Amino acid sequence: MKRIELVLMMIVAALAAVPGASTAVAQEIEPSFPVGAADFALSVGYANISLGSESAFDNESALRFDGSIDFSPLREQLPQLRLGAGVGVSMVLDNSSRTIIISNGTFVSRSTNDIPFWLIEPELRLSWLQTFGDHGQFFIQPGVAGGYAFGFLDLTGTDSTGGSDTFRENDSTLYGRIFLRAGAQVTGGIAGIEASWLSGGRLDFGAENAAGDLREWYIGIFGALLF
Repeated sequence: MKRIELVLMMIVAALAAVPGASTAVAQEIEPSFPVGAADFALSVGYANISLGSESAFDNESALRFDGSIDFSPLREQLPQLRLGAGVGVSMVLDNSSRTIIISNGTFVSRSTNDIPFWLIEPELRLSWLQTFGDHGQFFIQPGVAGGYAFGFLDLTGTDSTGGSDTFRENDSTLYGRIFLRAGAQVTGGIAGIEASWLSGGRLDFGAENAAGDLREWYIGIFGALLF
């Protein structure tokens, strides 16, 4: 009888201890998303660049990557609000032939360059980071950005007389971008997917069919360190 009472006492003591233990374990494994933390992110993916249907550069496939940093200026009062800055680079990896019409004739490019057309896009960003999920471990982050795009065109080919020639021009323009990130908290930071749409002013590379309003859409993956 005493042995049964001892066993019952042990069971009662174990049951009494379980809630506290369960709470401790849950607190240990449940992620706590530091919404107000600053982050440094790197993104890479596919971009599509266009200067318009009248241009020789319409729906160009490009490799794009960027680095950015953002933070919450109101970390205590409104941690979801984010300010940031970033620099993106888009590179058209294309060696196909192109016909560029310039004022003194026709330049036919049979380019062997690995990167005949590329953009550098420094920008400022404003976004909202909203968490969701049982423990707030997932997030979406819509935002807007504005910056200045620097475009570079470098082609090698033949001129109207059949001789060898090069065509190198650059131009720049203001642009605006809308973007959306979605992902989850991972060890040491966050990771997910990103999509964006850029609309800018006119880029003119000094040829009749190498000018137009800049458009670019992008989809890729990113990872960020929180600090």
